[in-house]
Amino acid sequence: MTKRIPQIEFLRVVAMAGVFFFHIWSVIPEAGTHNPLGPLFGDILAQGYLGVVIFNTITGFVLTLPLAARGGVLDLSYAAFFRRRFGRICPQYYMALALWSGVALFAATASGPPLGRCFLEHALFVHTLDPACFYGIVPALWWMGLVAQFYLFYPLLLRLFVRIGPVKALGGIVAGCFGAWGLLEYLAGRFPDGPFGLLAYMIYFNLPARLPEFAVGMFLAFRWVAARNVPPEDREELPHPASLALAGTTILATALTVTVKDGLPAPAAHFLVCLCTWSFCGMLFALPVTARLGESRMVIRLAAASYSFYLIHQPLLGYAAGMLQGRMSPLAAFWVSAVVVGAFALVGAQLMDKAAAVFFSRGAARKGA
Repeated sequence: MTKRIPQIEFLRVVAMAGVFFFHIWSVIPEAGTHNPLGPLFGDILAQGYLGVVIFNTITGFVLTLPLAARGGVLDLSYAAFFRRRFGRICPQYYMALALWSGVALFAATASGPPLGRCFLEHALFVHTLDPACFYGIVPALWWMGLVAQFYLFYPLLLRLFVRIGPVKALGGIVAGCFGAWGLLEYLAGRFPDGPFGLLAYMIYFNLPARLPEFAVGMFLAFRWVAARNVPPEDREELPHPASLALAGTTILATALTVTVKDGLPAPAAHFLVCLCTWSFCGMLFALPVTARLGESRMVIRLAAASYSFYLIHQPLLGYAAGMLQGRMSPLAAFWVSAVVVGAFALVGAQLMDKAAAVFFSRGAARKGA
């Protein structure tokens, strides 16, 4: 059993907070400008979507860490691996999918694809491959299709990391995936009437474009295990956390001051913001206070509920924004939504987790009987 890493728990909460406040801003955009900080507040909130990058990296790290400690050996058949991984995410996912599909059924409009088609594609994790449905039912659920794709390719990725080494594997994945995305962007510009524009847009929500985010987590897991295996007398040769924090600060400051980001091709711009995100998380990870906070009971509980919280919070924010519109200032509506919906979604997430635990444990018991 791999020991819990408190910094990872804290980063889960950071990622979820970023996504949560980003979604509040997306339904109450006026709060991003009508506030004491002016447009700066909105600019900060707009970066919350990068919480997904953190989630992806953590997913690759946590999934790989125990396997890296055993030399990268996947001691399960592919079928058993897939059954275990999808068994972990499906109970809460299907509960959220059923809940919000039921709500959509009563609030259905004539526009958009049929609800049944969207539900089926979501249930099979293929909705990110259909531009008509991947934002259907709950837009945030597009991430589930991406995670499912990563799980399907994970055994092959793990073999690649073991066979050629973490450094070469990560370098090849980054170059190949961003290169494929860049090629699509080039073809989209070269042939504007062809299918490449749609493919270049859709690849952002799928592999291979988002694979480097997971691969960085896999790489860090191998590096973490390697660092723990170094004899104590040789550990001074490893990078000191202070130097890592300094390097992260330099990269982050440089990336944030590059004013040409908006003019870059999409793959280059996304690589830049990912670099910012990773360096920011590296700095947080290196801070002693992060480890202390990650060991607190509150952070552990919030981190444990972050997955189910992600699945249910976005529609609640949309309904809250509709109810509060015109009744108070945008900034007041923003904070009321943050407090009320945040508390409501947290309670709902905990209930979902308890129900999923009962369902999963009973299902596992029946299979073992």
